[in-house]
Amino acid sequence: MRIKKMAILLMLPALLTGCWDNVDLADINIVTALGIDKAEDGKIIVTVQVVEPAALQSTSSGRGGLAQPKPVFVESYEGETIYDALISMKSIVDKRLFLSTTQVLILGERFCKDGINEALDFLHRDYQSEYLADVLVAKDVTPEQILKVQPDMDVIPAMYIKGTIENTAIRAKVKRTTLVNLFKDIKNKCRQVTIGQITKVNEKTVKTEGTAVFKNGKLVGWLDQYQTRGYLFATDKVKSTIVNIPVTDGKMSIEVSNSSGKLDVEFKNGEPANLFIQVRLEGIIGEYTGKKPLNSPEDIYKLEKILSQEVKKEIVMALNKAQKDYSSDIFGFGTVVYKYYPHYWKKVMDEWNDVFSKLPADIKVEAKIMRAGLIKSPMMKDE
Repeated sequence: MRIKKMAILLMLPALLTGCWDNVDLADINIVTALGIDKAEDGKIIVTVQVVEPAALQSTSSGRGGLAQPKPVFVESYEGETIYDALISMKSIVDKRLFLSTTQVLILGERFCKDGINEALDFLHRDYQSEYLADVLVAKDVTPEQILKVQPDMDVIPAMYIKGTIENTAIRAKVKRTTLVNLFKDIKNKCRQVTIGQITKVNEKTVKTEGTAVFKNGKLVGWLDQYQTRGYLFATDKVKSTIVNIPVTDGKMSIEVSNSSGKLDVEFKNGEPANLFIQVRLEGIIGEYTGKKPLNSPEDIYKLEKILSQEVKKEIVMALNKAQKDYSSDIFGFGTVVYKYYPHYWKKVMDEWNDVFSKLPADIKVEAKIMRAGLIKSPMMKDE
């Protein structure tokens, strides 16, 4: 799979022959990842991760006995704007930067705190922007440090990072955001922006768990992996995940295979009075380490109640963060108000986040365990 991804990356420029802006593989630097940050003096720092086709070929062919060139290199440059930094970077790289192969875009924490509209303006204008690139915000680390990791699992770090995003998104522990969706979200006045989080574990490993929370285009805080999952449950973004629940004398892992989330806002006397979150989910027992056999419908019913409580707890944590700490409607309750109460929305849309942060919420979670597995009793020694 990784070899196929590399091949596709290398073929993309060749496929452009015949267009008005013909390119040759020998005349370009193939950018696989882009980082944007801000220095203390306010200048923009742009970082590129560039793949070396010749080095990739020698790596895949497994030639021994000779010193192998690095398959990628990373360079950074400061400028007054993103465009200025990229153009000025030509003074330290030997070829034109080809951005259409960008797989991931890493935004720095300092840059995001000052607002991401500048980055989006440049990327929206640039014809080379890859709209399906994954966007992440680096926490407690710079984009340059992230892009310089050298994973053992993939010769192209950008591919490794993208793979971790896909794996974590399947577990509903990160808010996956593509560039095209970010363009849409930033223009939506009814919902505040969220972007997935990335951190550095060591020189070979990154972790993509959690969510960056924005308000009016500026980074205001974070959700951890469990708050992120609660947020994703409420906003109907969970396709599958594993929820661990406590049971008597043991633990249990429930694989959620189906989930739906619905939001609503109750109005009284022309004013919003209450927020509603309703989540329905189905799951199966993936692992059970307790001692008690699961023989009756009553046993399953009790497990469903515990599962519902666990999911509700995560949703409450996410909502409390959004309301009390950040005053940012990342859930999109404003969309409900805009749709069903347009006259009120027109009057309050500029202050909606403040209104949202003060409203009480009613959260209901209904969990259904579809089957307990072929074995109803836990594995244990015969006594």
